[in-house]
Amino acid sequence: MVRFLIRILVICIFSVPAFSPAFAQDTFVLKGGRIIDGRGGAPIVDGIIVMQADKIVAVGPIADTVIPAGARIIDTNGMTIMPGLIDIHVHFDILGHSDYGHWFGTYEDRMRSDIMPAAAKAMLMAGVTSVRDLGADVSNIFWLKEQINSGAMPGPRTFIAGPFLRKTATAFVSDNYKDTWVVENPADARKKVRRLAKMGADVIKTQDENLSEAELAAIYDESHKLGLRVASHIYSAEAIRTALKAGIGNYDTIEHIGEYEAMAYDDDIVRMIVDQKVAMAATIVARDGLRQIIENPELTDDPRWIRDLPADIYLDVRKSYRDVDLSKHPLYDKANKHRAGRMSKLRQLKDAGAIFTVSTDSGTRANPHHDAMWKEMVLLQAETGMSNMEVIVAATRTNSIVMQQQDTIGTLEAGKFADIIIVDGDPLTYLSDMRRVKHVIKGGELFH
Repeated sequence: MVRFLIRILVICIFSVPAFSPAFAQDTFVLKGGRIIDGRGGAPIVDGIIVMQADKIVAVGPIADTVIPAGARIIDTNGMTIMPGLIDIHVHFDILGHSDYGHWFGTYEDRMRSDIMPAAAKAMLMAGVTSVRDLGADVSNIFWLKEQINSGAMPGPRTFIAGPFLRKTATAFVSDNYKDTWVVENPADARKKVRRLAKMGADVIKTQDENLSEAELAAIYDESHKLGLRVASHIYSAEAIRTALKAGIGNYDTIEHIGEYEAMAYDDDIVRMIVDQKVAMAATIVARDGLRQIIENPELTDDPRWIRDLPADIYLDVRKSYRDVDLSKHPLYDKANKHRAGRMSKLRQLKDAGAIFTVSTDSGTRANPHHDAMWKEMVLLQAETGMSNMEVIVAATRTNSIVMQQQDTIGTLEAGKFADIIIVDGDPLTYLSDMRRVKHVIKGGELFH
């Protein structure tokens, strides 16, 4: 009888409307199931998590954890309970369309009304409760951060870079370069970093291998003085060496590490990466996603894509893959030609003791937000040889350190935000079970 009543309660709890808070001010309990707390230790079998308001109160085995009187109980037997995932490289202003020129030319005036809310919803529903947006139109991304973090719009906790810092301008978002600030010299680099920090940027993004060592040194030094990390979008081994010599350091990230066909990095590069504790952000799915869709076009009919996007935008995204031949696209070529070299270099870095993150570049071509995180986790495990647990820790605790939020998110511990996902499966056995996120709790609010 008791179990029957619990099941009825579970049905009531999990029947709240999509994106509705569930007893955010009450005490409630996740009871049963396997708890992976994000710290890398053995999972807790038959565990309990007690939450009150937006925080975790207690985590432990059922036998050792007191359930407060009057607490609401959610039966999670047979499921895996984990920290909310953290993605340190996303783009809210893109939804996976293959043609950026068409995308930004067509939808720039729908960013706030449709595009960014759809991206935020898709990420949250995929179990991603915190993100770092690494480059977007200034006029929209600071607005979006305030909307989500104030609770006005549902979405993951949002940390942002704002515009790219580059040596050369790019019309990536629009023809007035609102997404790019051009760096003139080292003094100008410092000035722009200070301006971004004052505006509320949480991280600085560089995206140009033409930046000189002196300019990069100015960016890294000024950012670090202001307590900001730097994410550097660089591909070539020589550009990586320049960034390392310029002072990229402790839990800063090299985005797209592993690119090109070379089978190894020179020893000095690997040594500096490890010694300077630079974090690796491989973004494998940003290359492999296009290969997957070209080879299996049915992926464009994924019901989650249909669910998350306005109907006309979904049809346009689908058309951008179904009505064109993308087999000669440079990214498809890279996905195939660079794979062996990338795998070899990533394993070289893993064997040397480099820090690995999970970083997806979600929203980019053939890289929809609903699929990016779990696919990147699976690809990272396959290409580096990391264990399933190591990948899970990278996607939670390590990424919280990169974002300097380890005191509030990233692991399931008393006092931290109740950012929790409930997975129908066992990702320690099958990492691909991460695609089966059934319920998401962010700050004590339950979402479907």
